[in-house]
Amino acid sequence: MDSIVPNYRPQVGDYPDYYQRYFSWASENQDLLESYQYAIQDGLEFWHGISESESEFSYETSKWTIKELVQHIIDVERVFVYRAMSIARGETKVLAGFDHDAYVENSGANDRSWAGLLHEYQHLKQSTYDFFESLNSTQWQSKGEIEAGKVSLLAIAYIIVGHDKHHQRIVKERYLAKLRKA
Repeated sequence: MDSIVPNYRPQVGDYPDYYQRYFSWASENQDLLESYQYAIQDGLEFWHGISESESEFSYETSKWTIKELVQHIIDVERVFVYRAMSIARGETKVLAGFDHDAYVENSGANDRSWAGLLHEYQHLKQSTYDFFESLNSTQWQSKGEIEAGKVSLLAIAYIIVGHDKHHQRIVKERYLAKLRKA
């Protein structure tokens, strides 16, 4: 059965306020799954434009490296896909939060190759797309609760891509601007 994605954006109240900043990435004139496919390609082009040596850069000693930031995107996406799956399958319990700083600290991202991280990123993005494409119209209407508050499955789809775009912007403005200026 083909996915029947709602043709509207999540509304205020469909997600905790904190996530509002992640909703501006999607085109008003494009289907969510089409927008997501575009975002995958755009993200791959962006991250592949960074060299192995640049991926090890941090613009301040207390900030993550670019490798750690990409690992963070991967980890957060996995958590949010788990949440989306749980909600789609009818979970009624509040889904736990997580400490993203601890995840990065324990990720070992800086010990990995940049190519390996990007390979994982690409496969995760495709897997996420495949999951969202598999949902039926009833599942797309599902709502649940995460530790931060009530959330719709549709909002989670927007949050996932918006989170990646948010960090791409940070890398452009804070990492690459400083790194490539030198």
